Amino acid sequence: NGQILVDGQPACTGFPSSMDVAGVATLRYDGQGNVVDAAQAHLQKNIVHLDLPLNTEIQVMRWANHINVRITMTPRVGGQSGDCGTFDGNPDDDTTGNAVYGSECLFHHMTPVRPSPEHDIEECIRNDATKYHMALRTCRATDEDAKNKHSAKYGCIFDVCFAGPQYAAQDAAM
Repeated sequence: NGQILVDGQPACTGFPSSMDVAGVATLRYDGQGNVVDAAQAHLQKNIVHLDLPLNTEIQVMRWANHINVRITMTPRVGGQSGDCGTFDGNPDDDTTGNAVYGSECLFHHMTPVRPSPEHDIEECIRNDATKYHMALRTCRATDEDAKNKHSAKYGCIFDVCFAGPQYAAQDAAM
């Protein structure tokens, strides 16, 4: 329903608004900040900011049909792993999908997340060749770009296939 909840209760119900979550976080809801995807730069920003301990900030950009998230943190003494990476400059050893349990969790209630099926460009080719070819044109890409997940244009092709051309604006300018 789009509500911002803290421990199951509505929070930051106005725009802009803020609140303190005692000993855990400062929460702000406003239009301040830079978007993750420049393709949304022309839209009104609705950003939830969580300022957390250990110099960690989470920004959730709320859009009509999806969200973007930016997590900013500093490297931890002794190393770390997780969605923010290991800070060793090697993206191949970074992990995703890690869970935090028990006393390590900053939040009192965890909402179970069911991962959606993974999509790939081959699925776009099989299910909607017209959309795939539109993605190639929009992204100024080739079939080779679509086959190479490390290609700078792969993300653009993926965005057009599964979200629409409006999400490819920043990539198409390459």
